[in-house]
Amino acid sequence: MTSKALPAIAALLIGGLTAACGGSGGSSSGDAKTIKVAIIPPSSGALAQYGSDAAKGWQYAVDEVNSQGGVNGKKVELIKMSTDGTPATTLRTAREAVTQRGAAFIGAVMTSTENGALNKQLKGLNALSFNSLGKDDALTGKDCTANSFRVVQTNTMDINGLAATLKTLPGQKWAVQAVDYSGGHNTAQVFKAAAAKAGKQIVLEQFAPLGTSDFGSYITKLKASGADALFAAEYGADGVAFVNQAAQFKLTDQIKTVLGFNMVSEPLFPVLGNKIVGFYNNVGYDVGGDNALNKQFVQGFQQKYGARPYYVEADSYLAAQTLFAGIRKAGSADPAKVRSALGDLTFDSIDGKVTMRGTDHQLLRSSYLGQVVQSSGLAFKIVAQAEAPQTSPQPDPACKL
Repeated sequence: MTSKALPAIAALLIGGLTAACGGSGGSSSGDAKTIKVAIIPPSSGALAQYGSDAAKGWQYAVDEVNSQGGVNGKKVELIKMSTDGTPATTLRTAREAVTQRGAAFIGAVMTSTENGALNKQLKGLNALSFNSLGKDDALTGKDCTANSFRVVQTNTMDINGLAATLKTLPGQKWAVQAVDYSGGHNTAQVFKAAAAKAGKQIVLEQFAPLGTSDFGSYITKLKASGADALFAAEYGADGVAFVNQAAQFKLTDQIKTVLGFNMVSEPLFPVLGNKIVGFYNNVGYDVGGDNALNKQFVQGFQQKYGARPYYVEADSYLAAQTLFAGIRKAGSADPAKVRSALGDLTFDSIDGKVTMRGTDHQLLRSSYLGQVVQSSGLAFKIVAQAEAPQTSPQPDPACKL
């Protein structure tokens, strides 16, 4: 261990001990004049665009509710923080938001690794986290906590949502290309199980570190593997680099099906262009969802920002709506009362009627599979939809709230 690492580790240990003691946590009275929510998205690195969009979803929700008089008569104040996406920085920022700036609620933390680290500190901070981005199953399994609520689908829920279609997708020999952190490994594991059940063969599995810009060696191995189908979980700037370089290496000449997992999304369409037409991808949110709340949200969001929302913005908005529903049910902004009120709470949302499962704090909602098509520009055509009873596994017994 280098001497340079010791001060940083000591600071983390001191901060962790402080949080564990609970003496510096956020206000628990619920009597403050405003409801303070800290958002901590990444402002740099491969996921910076998604971080900016997550903040946009929260901002729209806060502006909307404040224009209606707030929640239970209290205005919501958004405390905008930022992180480089590393757990250490995110924890330090969360601690500052709660202990120095009075936040009782946290949102827009991006990766599963960050969310897992934050979960361990929430009790001591006396704060609640609303996770709209981290999909690793462990976050509502062994790494669950009573103070964390996940509104985004888990990896298993999304894979279950496309499992029936997987059997019919062209290609028998599948390669797996994923990002090398907990979320990527969990995604790959869940996909492999679904592929085996669908009678597909996995011929290669490989992982690239987050922030990889040169995928040449990975693509060479993909071409040599004999795969005729590809499951790819590369995100943000990494996903752009991988898709562009795969096209340069003519990887898709031998690939019958490209199934992305959070790899291609609406903000990346202009950058990626027609080379992704025909690609499949999980779609966490259907912007064309036919319910009144969603139509109202899409119309208002487009008027404000000049573009329709996609899953990162929509899921962040849904996280805010979940928090507001809990505060209304509790009749208080006290974190303990909100936590209690959210257990098994069912409410109307932009994704229809949803339920926050009390046993593991996972929001039960639909999952979708989309295919990129040309439609006055690129767009997702929803080719499969699976409802929560079909996609949601039983609660993981490892979760002890």
